[in-house]
Order: sequence, then structure tokens, then C-alpha cells
Amino acid sequence: MNKILKIVSIIILGAIILLGIYLLFLQPDESSETEIIKAEEKKEGEELARTSSIPVKVTEILKGELPLRLRVSATAQVREKTVIKSEVSGKVESIRVKIGDWVKKGQLLVKIEDTEKKLMVERAKTNKLKSLAEYLINSGLEEMQQSDPEKLDTKKVSDVRIKYLAAIENFRNGKINEKEFDKISDEYDNIMVSSGSWRENIRKVQDGLSESIIVLKEAELNLRKTYIYSPFQGRISELKVSKGEIISNGQEILKVVNLKSVYLEGFALESEIKNLKLGTQVRVKFDSYNDRYFRGEINAISPEVDQVNKTITLYIKINNDENLILPGMHAEIDVEYMVFKDIIKVPVKSIIVRQDRPLVFVVNGKTVNWVYVDLGPRNDEEQIINKFHSEVNPGDLVVIEGHSTLAHQSRIKIIK
Repeated sequence: MNKILKIVSIIILGAIILLGIYLLFLQPDESSETEIIKAEEKKEGEELARTSSIPVKVTEILKGELPLRLRVSATAQVREKTVIKSEVSGKVESIRVKIGDWVKKGQLLVKIEDTEKKLMVERAKTNKLKSLAEYLINSGLEEMQQSDPEKLDTKKVSDVRIKYLAAIENFRNGKINEKEFDKISDEYDNIMVSSGSWRENIRKVQDGLSESIIVLKEAELNLRKTYIYSPFQGRISELKVSKGEIISNGQEILKVVNLKSVYLEGFALESEIKNLKLGTQVRVKFDSYNDRYFRGEINAISPEVDQVNKTITLYIKINNDENLILPGMHAEIDVEYMVFKDIIKVPVKSIIVRQDRPLVFVVNGKTVNWVYVDLGPRNDEEQIINKFHSEVNPGDLVVIEGHSTLAHQSRIKIIK
């Protein structure tokens, strides 16, 4: 009996030892098995990719130019905009426009009631006629009293006049000071009065005719100011008065903006100054029209750097014949500061990375070839290819969509 127990114990102990050896050394490595399974699945996937047609979008490999671009934020502004204010007080008789209307230069916009202004003109005319009559009567009496007037020294008068006109120019240019100018001016006035050259002007002042003429001109000017015209062609952006409203001198009436004078004000970083030059072409995209690009060029560059933001201001000339660009619109500007010529390029989205190397899929009939590439400079949309590691030519088709599951020599179906 003891012998049997010993035998059973030995068998059990041997089984335990064998199990331990199996668990420690003979059990299959799960991670290795996983890698094997993955490799087999990848192989099966690649095989399936080769035998099934995968839908893809393609485009041509091109030879040409590629511009490098600098991105700048900008806002649309207008050079011609004005708030028109009334220059006289009165009642608004009529308003000939509404907000949003296009107007021409010189077009009548608002009419202010002019009855009072017309009466002032008539009164001024009457006073002028009265003063003119007095002037003519007094002039006739003076001519009778001076039948043998003193002969004027015309040469002296001419010389002083020339000296006075030269003094005006020299004073404007800073060649003489105010004290020197006043001395010459006083000499001129004295000669003109004493010679009788200003006799008629003095008589007019004495008889009140000059003042009457000035009052009449002021009255006529105020009458004309009751008609408010557009200073330039543009669009009515604000209207601040109503028909029948009593307005005062200096009150705002409306605002006109000339959309033909639109420009863009952009802000580039100080570090990018080296890439900015007058006349450089730019590509513009507005938030309001994100499906199209506009073209422009750098028209001016500020000579100062903002000390707070470390930016420099650019002024972009842009065509607005379609009147699509409105003041205040936000835009992104791509400054094309460098252009590579005669290069091979593909869309950026055609480039993918496999095994840490960039490649493209080039169409070869109904399949694609996996082609490694050496990359050059790029912009947001296009990539320069310095070298294809297989024979590829401009005009060949490269995959731009659907290549994430492609393998070498996968069958494809080109879609639009």
C-alpha cells in the first residue's frame, strides 16, 4: 500500500513539474501570435485591395510655377467716405434718396426749404442797388471837382507792386520773417492809397457798396446750401433725417461711401518685412465669399512698426468693379513673395507617409504604383517634387482622394 502511494505521489509531482516547464518555456508568445495575425490580415487586405477596384479621385502631375505665400489678415476700407452735414438751418423739404441707393457725383440728395433764404437774397439785392446809386452819384461829383487830377507815378507804383508780390512768395517760403513782410506790405498800401490807385475801391467802401456786395454773396451762398449734392459717386450708407424735420447748422444728414475706392488694410509681423515689396501680387479670400479668390497688389507699406503688436501695416489695391467688397469686411491675404519656376508639382493632399517616407500613388492603367518622392518647398495647396524614385512624367495622374487604403498595384476606379 505504501508502495502504491509513493508511486502515485511521484506521478503527481512529475505532472506538476511538467506543467511548470510548459507554462514557463513552451507556451506560445501571445504578442508574437498577435503580430503574426496582424501580418496575415495586412497581407489579406493588400491582396483584397489588389483584386478589388477602389474608388479614387485623381489629378495631373504638373510642370510650371509655384508661389510661396505669406498669410496676412486684413480689413476692407474705403478712401472716399463722408458724413454730409447741413451748412444752414431749416426744414427738410424733400429727401431724394434712401439707404443703399447708388448716387452719382453732383446728384441732388436732400432739399432744405429755402423761402427765408430767398427773401434774404432779395433784401441784399435791394441794399446793393441803393449803395450802387449812391456810389455813382458821388463818383460823378468827384470827377467834376477833380477836372485836372494829379498824374500818377506809374513806374513807382509798378515797382512797389512787384516788390510786394515777391515778398508774399518769400514769406510763404520762409525767406523773410513776419516783421519784414509787414514793413513791405505797409509800404505797398501807402503807395497805392497816396497814388490814387485805390481811389475807386475806397469810394466803394465809403458809400457802403462793397459791404452790400458781400452781404448779397453771402445770402446767395446760403440759398445754394439748401440744395445738398453728393460729393462723389457712391452708395448711401446712412440717412439721419426725415422729411419735415427742422435741422440746425452742422447737423449730420447722411453718409456716402464710394465702393470704387475700396482698399485693404493688412497687418504683417515685423519678422516678415523682408518678404514685403511694393507691387507684390496677392491673393485675397473674404469670409463672405469663401468659394472664390480676388486678386490685388501691395500698393503701400507703412514706414513704421507698431511698438505694441510688432506689426507693420500694408495697403492693398484691389478691384471692386462688381461692388461685392464692402467696408469692414474681413479677409485673408496670401502675399506671393517668391515664385519657383519650371518645377514639377503635385497637390499637397496627394502626399501620404508610409514607413516614415513620403510617397504618392501614380495611376498605371487600372492600378496604381507606390512611388517614393523627395519633397521640396510647398504652399498651402501645392508641393514641389524634387525627385520621383520611379519613372514619372508631367501629365501622369496622381491620386488625391481615396489613397488611405491603397497598396502597391491596387486596382482602382477613377471617380469625379
